[in-house]
Amino acid sequence: MVSHFDRGSNSVRHFSTNACLVPICYLHGMAVTTVEGVGSTKNGLHIIQKSLVESHGLQCGFCTPGMVMTMYTLCRNNPNPTQGDLERVLEGNLCRCTGYRPILDAFKKSCPCGLNLCNQETKTEDVKSDEKIDVDQTLKKKDGTQDVIFPSELKLNTDYADKSVLFTGEKYAWARPITLAETFQLMQNYPDATLVMGCTYIGYQLKNYRLKSDMVICCTNVKELNVLKASDKDLEIGAAVTFSSLESFLNETMKSAKEPQQRGIRSMLSALRWLAIDQVRNIATIGGHVMSKAPNHDLQTFLMAAGAKLNFQSKDTKSSWYAYDNKFVQNGRGGPGSGEVLVSISVPMLSEDEYLYFFKQPHRRGMDYAIVNTGAYVKLKSKSRELENLRVCFGNIASHPRVISNFGTLDFTKQWTDDVISGIASIIENEFKTSETDHLQYKLTLATGFFFKFYLRLQEDLKVLNGNDRCALEDTINEGFKSGQYYDVPNKEGNIIIHQPTPHTSAQPITTGEAIFVDDIPEFSNELFLAHVLSEKAHAKVISIDPTPALELPGVVDYIDHKDVPGHQTYGMMIKDTKLFADGEVLFIGQTIGAILATSRELARRASKMVKVTYEELPAVFTIDESIKSSSFIPMPYKLERGDVDKALQEAEMTLEGEIETGSQEHFYLEPHTCLVVPKKEHDELEIYTSSQALHEVQAEVSLFLHIPRHKIVTKVKRLGGGFGGKASDTVHNTGVAAIAAFKHGVPVRSTYDRARDLRFTGKRHGTKTMYKAGFDKNGKLSVLHADLYCNAGWATDSSPFVGVWVIMAMSMPYNFPHFRVNSTLCKTNIPSNGAMRGFGAPQGTFIREHIITDIAKYLDMDPQKIREINLYKEGETIVHGNTEIEEITLSTCMDKVKEQSNFESVKAEIAEFNRSKKWKKRGMAICNVMFPMGYPPIVINQAGALVLIYLDGSVLVSHGGIDMGQGVHVKCAQVAATVLNVPLEKIHIAETSIDKVPNTTESGGSYVADLNAGAIKVACETILERLEPLKKKKPDATWEELVSSAYNERISLSAAGYYTPTGRKNYHDIMKNIGPLCEYFTYGTACSQVEIDCLTGEHRLLRTDIVMDVGKSLNPAIDVGQIEGGFMMGCGMVTSEYLSLNQKGFIDQYGPVNYKVPGIRNIPQEFHVSLLKEVKGGGSIYSSKGIGEPPLLLGACVHLALKEAIMAARADHGLNDNYRLPCPATPDKIRLACADPVSKKHHDINEIKKILTTISSELTIENKIEHRRTHSKLEVGPSAQEE
Repeated sequence: MVSHFDRGSNSVRHFSTNACLVPICYLHGMAVTTVEGVGSTKNGLHIIQKSLVESHGLQCGFCTPGMVMTMYTLCRNNPNPTQGDLERVLEGNLCRCTGYRPILDAFKKSCPCGLNLCNQETKTEDVKSDEKIDVDQTLKKKDGTQDVIFPSELKLNTDYADKSVLFTGEKYAWARPITLAETFQLMQNYPDATLVMGCTYIGYQLKNYRLKSDMVICCTNVKELNVLKASDKDLEIGAAVTFSSLESFLNETMKSAKEPQQRGIRSMLSALRWLAIDQVRNIATIGGHVMSKAPNHDLQTFLMAAGAKLNFQSKDTKSSWYAYDNKFVQNGRGGPGSGEVLVSISVPMLSEDEYLYFFKQPHRRGMDYAIVNTGAYVKLKSKSRELENLRVCFGNIASHPRVISNFGTLDFTKQWTDDVISGIASIIENEFKTSETDHLQYKLTLATGFFFKFYLRLQEDLKVLNGNDRCALEDTINEGFKSGQYYDVPNKEGNIIIHQPTPHTSAQPITTGEAIFVDDIPEFSNELFLAHVLSEKAHAKVISIDPTPALELPGVVDYIDHKDVPGHQTYGMMIKDTKLFADGEVLFIGQTIGAILATSRELARRASKMVKVTYEELPAVFTIDESIKSSSFIPMPYKLERGDVDKALQEAEMTLEGEIETGSQEHFYLEPHTCLVVPKKEHDELEIYTSSQALHEVQAEVSLFLHIPRHKIVTKVKRLGGGFGGKASDTVHNTGVAAIAAFKHGVPVRSTYDRARDLRFTGKRHGTKTMYKAGFDKNGKLSVLHADLYCNAGWATDSSPFVGVWVIMAMSMPYNFPHFRVNSTLCKTNIPSNGAMRGFGAPQGTFIREHIITDIAKYLDMDPQKIREINLYKEGETIVHGNTEIEEITLSTCMDKVKEQSNFESVKAEIAEFNRSKKWKKRGMAICNVMFPMGYPPIVINQAGALVLIYLDGSVLVSHGGIDMGQGVHVKCAQVAATVLNVPLEKIHIAETSIDKVPNTTESGGSYVADLNAGAIKVACETILERLEPLKKKKPDATWEELVSSAYNERISLSAAGYYTPTGRKNYHDIMKNIGPLCEYFTYGTACSQVEIDCLTGEHRLLRTDIVMDVGKSLNPAIDVGQIEGGFMMGCGMVTSEYLSLNQKGFIDQYGPVNYKVPGIRNIPQEFHVSLLKEVKGGGSIYSSKGIGEPPLLLGACVHLALKEAIMAARADHGLNDNYRLPCPATPDKIRLACADPVSKKHHDINEIKKILTTISSELTIENKIEHRRTHSKLEVGPSAQEE
C-alpha cells in the first residue's frame, strides 16, 4: 500500500500497486506499507489476516501477502465496501491454489476490514454485487491499533511534493520536476531522456537495462500535467492524471452532468473499467497510455472514436492542438529529441443527438489486454435520425488503432439484416486484410460483432431495439459469487483432532509475511548470485562461446560450464539423457550452456546476456505432427491391452473413428525455481535449500555431479510456493548448476529464475494427440476401444513414459470397455522436456475419454449422460490395469448426488428453452467423472519415514519426508500426531523437511503424500505411546507433561523413528506385464458444470459447478474442499484459457501472467457447490481418509464438454448438426469461430489469403516486396509503399 497526502483534499490517500513496477524514486514523499506493517504473530493479526486463516483462504501462501494488502488498502479507503468492490480489487491478484472462493469468502463474510462480521453463515449465501455491507453499527468496535499511522513529516513538509528532486545511481539518474518549464529545460539538457508519466513499464526497463538514455524524467508532479476540468463543451485531462483519478473524477462529474453528457461519461467509464486492474490503474496515466505505440490500448481506441484532441507544448510554443486520428497515430509526435510534451487531452462532451460506445474482448476478463477493442461514435440528424457522422475505431487488428468512417448508408432505426452484415464485414475486411496479426479471421469477426453490438446499443438508446436481439447486449461476466461447502465431521464431539477443519500450520505467519520461502533466506556476506546462459536456438551445434564481455564487468566473478563439473553431468529419472550443461549441441531454446557468477542478482542476469555464443543451426522438430512425419521418437513405447480388440471391432454393431488433441499447460506456481547452496568449510559438505518436491532426487544427482557421497549433502526446504509437479525433476537442474558453482568457489551461491525464464524454459504438461476407433451397440453399450496415443515429450525422457501410462489409465476407467488397446508413443521434439504436472497424464486421458463418450452420443443421437451411466464400472468388475476387481466403488452414488445437487434434469430443460429463445447467447451443461488410483504403481516408492521428538515440557517436534506446497500435508500430519498422542494440536510442531532427519524420501506428489508420511508419524507416535503405557497404568491421572517427565526420569526414550508401508496391496503392479493391483485404493468424484457463451465474441462464463467427491473420512475437510476447488479451477484453465504457443523458431510466446492466462477471480463459477460424500465406508488408508490433490483437476473437462454443448446449439441455429471438434483449450477465438454464423463465414477466406501472402513474403527480398505488391493487385494486398 502506497500512501500520500493530498493537499487539495487535505486528506491521506492510499492505493495498492505492484512493487515490481515501481522504482523507489517514484515514491519520494510517499509512505509504503507492506504486509509486515499490518499485523504479526507476536503483536496480533489484523482482522483481515485472521479472517483469511479462519476461512482457509490460503494454501501455498505465496500470493497471500498480496491478497492481504489489496484488501487492507480497500478498507483503508472505503470502510463500507460492497461485494462488487471486493471482487473488483481482487481482479489484480492471482492465486494458483485455492480457486479464489475461500479468499472471497474471507473478505466478504469474515470481517474484511476489522468490522466484527465474522459470525455470518458460510454456506450458499446470495450476495448481490452491489449489496452494501452494513458496517455503521460495528465500525466503532473496530480495533484500530494495527492500522498504520501516516507519517506526520510527510504531511507537514511541503517540500516532498512541491520541490524538484534529482536522484543519481550507478547507471541511471532520475529527475522529478514540478513545472513544465523545468521539464523543458531537462529535455533540452538531455534530449534522449526517457519521459515518464506513470509507472507501468519503466521498472521493467530499468531492471533489464533497456533504456537508451541514462536520464529518466518523471513528470508525475508537474502541476500543469495534472489538470482535471469539466465543462459543457469538453473534458480536459492532464497527461499525468492516473486512470484511478480520472475514474473518480468522472464519477463525480456524472452527478451534475446533463443526460447527453452522461452518455459520453458512462462510455468512458466503461472503457476505464476493464482497462488493466486497479493496481495498474493507480499508477498508469492517460498521457503514457496515449503516447504508447502498443496497438491494443483501450483508451486510444475510445479517444479516437470520441474525436479527442491532444495538446502538445514545447519550450518555445505554448499549445499546439492535434486531432487524435489515423494521421496522428501513424506519424506520431512527442518522441525523444522532439522537445514536445503531451500536456493534456480534450474529450468533447456529447450533445443531444450524439452517441458514444466502447467494447472490448480480452482473453481473460479482469486482468488482460484487448484481443480487439472498439470505440464507436455516431451523430444523427435531429428530426429524421439520419446518419450525419460516424467514427468507428478498431484496436489491435493493425499496428495502430484505426478509425473507419465510410460504412455507407445505415439506418439505425431498422433491424440488422444479412445484407447489412455482409456489407459491414466487407468494409472491415478490406480495411484490415493486409494486417500482419495473429488470429486475423477471429479479429475481423470480432470487429464485425462489435459493430453489431454498437448498432444494437444505439437502437436501445433510440428505443427501437428488437427484443430478440437484446440478449446480444447482456454481459458475459460473473459477479456476485455464491458458494456452498458440505461435509460431515465424523467426530462431532471434537475430542479427536483428525477430521476437523483445521487451518494450515503456517497460516498465521503466511498472512503476516513472516513465513520464509527459500529466496527469503537472508543473504550471506560472501554470497554469489548465479544466472544461466541460455541457448537462443532450438537445435544447433555450438561453434564457440566467448564469456569475455561478461567477465569484464566489475562484480562478475566467473563463467562456468560443463568443463567445471567434477563428476557426471547427465541425469534423469529413468534414462540419464538430460545434461546439466549443453556440450557441443543445444536441443531447445533455453537450454543452459553455462552460467555467470556475480556479486548481485541483477548483475549476474545482465552479464549472462553478454556471453557471445555462435551456432550452426540444425533441423528442429516442435510438434507431434512433425515428430510423426520425421519419426522422431523416444524409444520407450507402451501398450495396454485386454481382450481381442481386432475381433471385437469386426463384430461391433457400430464403430466410430475420431481424433482428439489436448494442449500443453504450464504449472505456473507463483514461487519460481530457487535454491541456495551453502558449502561447509570441511569434508566437502554442502547444505542445500531448494524449492523442490524431490529432496532425495536432488541429493542423489548432486552427489553424482560433484562426485561426493550423499551423506555430505543435506537438502532441505520449509515450504514451497506451489509445485504441481513442476518442482520435481526440474529442480535438479537449477540446484545442480548452483552446486557446481558453490563447490568450485567455496562460497554460498543463490540461483532464482525470473518469471519469463521459469515459464518458457521448464517442462510442462504433455500435449497429446489420439486417433481412436470405438465399438458399441445402438443402445450405447461400449464393447471395444483401440487408440494410438502420441505425447509430446520434449527433448529428453524425464518421466514421460510414466505419463503415457497414466494417460492410458485415465482413458480406461471409469467406463468399462471389455476389449481395450491403447498404444503410447513419446514424441521427441526440440522443446523443454515435459515431465510431471498435477494429474500426471490423467487430465489428458480424462479429456480424451469423455470426448469419446460425447462423440458416440452424438453419433447415436443420445444423451451422453445415459452412455456414461450404462457403462460405469460396477462393484466386482475387473479394470484393465492389472486385471483386478474393484471394491467399494461409489461413483454411481457421486453421480446421483451431483445430479440432485445441480437439479440436472430441470436445468437441462431450462437450458434447452434458453437456447431456443436466445439467438446470441447459448448455454450448455455437462457431467464428468473421475476414478483416480491412489498409491504409486511401483511399489518400491510406497514408503515413508518420520522422526518424532518429545521434549520435557511436553512439546512435540515432528519431522517427516513430505513437503508442504499448499496441499496441507503438514497440518494433516500434525492432526494425526496430536490424535495418536492425545495432546492438543498446539503441542505439535512440524519441522522443515530435511534429508538429514528422514533419509531417502519419496517425492512429494501423486496425491499420496499425507497417506505415506502421516502413516510414518502414526507409527512413530504409537511406538512412543507403547513405551509410556506402563507409566500410564501406574499414574492414570497424570497429565501429559507429568507422563513425559516420568519417562525421562525412568530413562525411557522420548524419540522414535517411524517407518510406514501401505498394506492394501499384497502383490506389486508390473506395468509391462499388466499384472498385480494398480493402486491401494481409488478416489471417486463427479462434477456438473453449466456455461454460457456469447456467440458474437466467444467469451464464456461458468454459471455453476457442483462437485461431489468421495474422499473417505477426510482428515481435514476444509483442506480437502480447498484442494477440490483449486484443482478444479486448474483443470478449468487447462481446457479454456491456458494457451501455449511456439513461434517458428521454437520460442514459447508466453512469458508471464499477462499473456499466460491462468484463471482469475472472474473465471470461477458464479455458483460453486462442493460436497464431500457422506456416510462412506472409508476405503482409504490413514483413518479411512483418501488422497485428493489431483482427482478434482480431471473434473475440469466438464467445462469443455459444456462449452461444446453450447456451441452445438449455436451451430444448430445455422443448420449445422455435425460433431464439431472444439480445440483444447477453448479460448474465445476458438469458441467464436466454432459458432459458424454468417459473420465468421464471411471472414473465413482471409486465412487462405494470409497463407498465400506468407508464402510469397518468405520468397521475396525486402527490396522487391513493394514492386511485387503492385504487380499482384488481384490479391488487393496493400495500398502504398508507405505502408510497407
